[in-house]
Amino acid sequence: YFPLDEWRFITPQLQVPGLMRILNNNNLPPGPSGRWRPTLKLIRKPREAFEEWSLRYGDPFLVHALNGPVIITGRPDLIREIFAHDSAEYDVFAAQSLGPILGEGSMLLLSGQRHRQERKMVMPMFHGDRMRAYANIMQNIAIKWLELVSNGKPFEMLAVTTQISLDVIVQAIFGGEHPTSIDKLMRLSGNTVASLSPLLFFSRKTHFHFFGLSPWDRFTKSQSQLRAAFDSEIRRRQQAPADRQDIFTLLTQARYEDGSPITPEHAYDELGTFLFAGHETSAIAMAWAMYHLHSNPQTLDTLRSELQDSGDASPEALAKLPYLKAVVQETLRLHPIVTEVVRLLKSPMKLGDYQLPAGMAIAPASVLAHYREETYSEPNLFRPERFIGRSYSPAEYFPFGGGNRRCAGAAFASYEMAIVLGTILSKWTFKLLEETPVTPKRRNITMGPSTGIQMQVIDRL
Repeated sequence: YFPLDEWRFITPQLQVPGLMRILNNNNLPPGPSGRWRPTLKLIRKPREAFEEWSLRYGDPFLVHALNGPVIITGRPDLIREIFAHDSAEYDVFAAQSLGPILGEGSMLLLSGQRHRQERKMVMPMFHGDRMRAYANIMQNIAIKWLELVSNGKPFEMLAVTTQISLDVIVQAIFGGEHPTSIDKLMRLSGNTVASLSPLLFFSRKTHFHFFGLSPWDRFTKSQSQLRAAFDSEIRRRQQAPADRQDIFTLLTQARYEDGSPITPEHAYDELGTFLFAGHETSAIAMAWAMYHLHSNPQTLDTLRSELQDSGDASPEALAKLPYLKAVVQETLRLHPIVTEVVRLLKSPMKLGDYQLPAGMAIAPASVLAHYREETYSEPNLFRPERFIGRSYSPAEYFPFGGGNRRCAGAAFASYEMAIVLGTILSKWTFKLLEETPVTPKRRNITMGPSTGIQMQVIDRL
């Protein structure tokens, strides 16, 4: 549809005065040439691309992606500088591409004072007593979905964990007193996430309509159906008001520091972000955990022994088990939620030996930092023991991002993973049916397993 040169998408940050001149000089780190080819590598195999470029050009290195130039680093000293830098000096990277997908009111696209206010309002909904109130919901949902595949027939673990995490986040957001509405919201939420092509995140030029057949057409159709379902849910609640404590109710009743309420359109954007960020990422991580546990029998035996010795499969007890927690942490080290976290500079910044201009993007890459031999011995191996009696700095381990933009749902996701994994491994034994190694593959903005991870329930404990 577009000639190849049309993909030379120039985002607003490239229009910052003086940036093009600096980019054309030797004042920045070296990196791969071109825009189209590096972007394709980032979409297909980001970790391999980052490792290749790091070895070839050093760390940090510069990538001219379709949505703008980015300096990438996996060095803890530079990552520490980036996370510690004044958050007011950062803006959102590639907002033109992400805005139409997530909505302009999504916390992921806000910056400065607006981001701080939004985060302060949202954070309590996913932490502390509010988070622990969802514990039994998480456990009951995990049991429900595993019961459906416990007939001895092969199944895809990723499909099951997706249903579990989607069910959890939808019930946490909307409550569970109206099953028909919940089922519809689950279906439409899943369809919307499934319709997201990776290219939509990397260039605004991919957001075009073509007789209802383009990736953008498929996404906007699913998005419109989900928004219509949100409207129906609002009307249903207005007709039958009740005392609810779900996130949807808390969000619509929330007030900013100045006392103003959240607008309906803004609430839609946040709800969509919660559904997207709150279910697919957890589903992928839980599927990876099951894969690695069953690829490493000794590790699985250690976890099963901890579960048996505990003798308490309640959600509160599971969330406190140290080895189970280490399994979650090691899974997120090997497979961080996103491959890198990007910051856009509003003003010049010195990073290591380089003076970076305003308009430049900088990105700590978890898929580099999490695999550093200097930090993690034998980094390609699944070894939860590395998290027993040892903690890593936020510059060495950041599966949920870092600084003031660290994922607001990080505690919720880790809590859910521990409860779901601990519950299903306490009640069933499984067999991994994959005959070849499963590798990471781009899904949209996230990376997931290259297969659905074929498994089979062997026995009930």
